[in-house]
This record gives sequence, structure tokens and C-alpha cells, in this order.
Amino acid sequence: MIPLSYLLSEVDNEAIRRLRLSLINTDAETCIDIAEEFFRHQNIDYAIITINIAGIKYPERNHIHRIYMNAYMIHKTALKANNWYAVLEIRHIGVEIEEIVKQYRTKFGLLDSANRCPTGRANPSVAEPGALILLNAAWDVLSDPVKREAYDKELVNLNEEFVDYASLSSYTYQHLVERF
Repeated sequence: MIPLSYLLSEVDNEAIRRLRLSLINTDAETCIDIAEEFFRHQNIDYAIITINIAGIKYPERNHIHRIYMNAYMIHKTALKANNWYAVLEIRHIGVEIEEIVKQYRTKFGLLDSANRCPTGRANPSVAEPGALILLNAAWDVLSDPVKREAYDKELVNLNEEFVDYASLSSYTYQHLVERF
């Protein structure tokens, strides 16, 4: 998973603290609804923080919160890093196609409705359809050798943010729990 410290670097720690305090007495299901509302209003940062809080409040249903978190993270990564490798959590441009296939299948499997436990919600997250579109767009470019070569040339020349993303060390899901 991409480090939240990187994705949420613009979020004020005081704002995070206030949000956490406002959700202290809120149950996990309501936190999910609030996270979805934040996402609808294009506040992906607060959606990520709020769904994380829901996961902490109800760890027995952590698989559900991960669906939301993954969808939000794909959107945030696409906005922040602005490249298809980051969307698939690939840190090096020169990876073999097998790594792209593996990462695509992994990310898609985390969102695909056929591969998840039932959540009791018809569409688990409003972010899910867009996240699937972003994954498929990444796949479309990175799985085609001609498109990928052109994209790689453009990326190396234009996108300094990818260098920042690629230089980060790997964090686990637990690191985001520690911050929030």
C-alpha cells in the first residue's frame, strides 16, 4: 500500500485531530456513510481518514473497510502521483509485464464484487466504479507495449512526482492506523 504520509501530506494534523474527535461517539456504519459523503464532495483525504476510523471501531469487519479504503486510495493515488504505475502500486518503470499483470489482478480483485465478502450494501462504495475505471485505464496503457513505451518516455520527462512516489519505502496498513 502506498504510504498515507505521502498521499495525505497536505492534510493538516490539527484538522485530522478535530475530525477524529468529532467521530469519537459515532458508530462504524455511520463513519462509512460519512466517508462516502466526503468522497462525493471530492474530499478524498477525509474519506480515507474516516473509513480508517470505521475500521478501527469495528475491526471484525475490516475486510469491508478495506474495500472502501482501496477504492479511495486508487483515486487519491491517481490524483497525487498522476501516473498509471502508481495506480497499480508499481515503483519502477522497467518492470516486466508479469508484474503489471500481477498488480492489476491484485488491485482489481480487491474491488471486484465477485471476489469479496457480502457487505449488505448494493454497491459498497461510491468510489468503486471510478476506481475500476482507473485500474482499467492503467491496464490499457501499461499492458500494450507500444502505448507503454510512449507513456514511459512522457512520464520520465514530465512527472517529477513519480520520482517522489518511487523513492518512498514501503509501509504497511498498520502505519496508517498509527497516524490516525
